[in-house]
Amino acid sequence: MSGVGTALLELAGAVGRLGGLAAETLGDRLELLALELREDRVRVIQLLILAILGSALVLCGLMLLMAAVVYALPPERRLAGLVLLAAAALCAGGAALCALRRRLNSGPGLFAQSLAELKKDKACF
Repeated sequence: MSGVGTALLELAGAVGRLGGLAAETLGDRLELLALELREDRVRVIQLLILAILGSALVLCGLMLLMAAVVYALPPERRLAGLVLLAAAALCAGGAALCALRRRLNSGPGLFAQSLAELKKDKACF
């Protein structure tokens, strides 16, 4: 009977140590996740500020340039010039948005380090 009791005590000790290791690992991963959340939040805010500022300045410049070009045209060609410049501005805006999408997709994904560490932990257990 004492052999069964000793085996149960050893099993309980092993389970306790395993639970402690799992809790410690989980705590480390949550700390990493919190750090990544702060870093990614800063990155997203910086990208948004750059995108908004760039878009506003480009828009102002294009509007002034378009107004100057249309003003320089003879009166009978101003409508055609305005349509042509509007189409060019739309194409340039589309290209800028495509470049922004590429930049957002090319960076590391959100919580990339945490996900990689969790995959490593899963492989270990």
